[in-house]
Amino acid sequence: MAFFDKLNNFANAASEKASGAIEIGKLNLKLGTEEKKIDDATMKLGASFLERLDAGSEYDEAILAIYEEIKASRAAIASIKAELANLTGAMICTSCHAKNPPESKYCRECGNKLETEAPEAPVEIVEVLCPTCGAAIEADEKFCTSCGTKLD
Repeated sequence: MAFFDKLNNFANAASEKASGAIEIGKLNLKLGTEEKKIDDATMKLGASFLERLDAGSEYDEAILAIYEEIKASRAAIASIKAELANLTGAMICTSCHAKNPPESKYCRECGNKLETEAPEAPVEIVEVLCPTCGAAIEADEKFCTSCGTKLD
């Protein structure tokens, strides 16, 4: 019976992982849809703005309505990214919305201090170290995720 219990536990764990991957896939699809909405609204905004400028008109409600569509999609994107971060354990910067490793204290893109602190993770020894604090960093990072130092 122990064999079947182990097999059942393995199947349950695999099912949970698959469910998580499906949820992440759904959120990525929603994210792509919202980003596409921004692109479409931007095109409409540009065409509308150009038509109005060509006609000698000033800004009007039609342009503001399209801009509101863009703002709504931006808010939806921020919400979806936050939900993805919760599922993956990533830290999302509230300033630039960049995805950061779970142990980050500072954003790797803009250097902003991240609002929620993740539990301390052991420092891995890698080839690149921060010149200020000595923390291990990825070669393509613009800012140290431990101390916020701008990297060259």
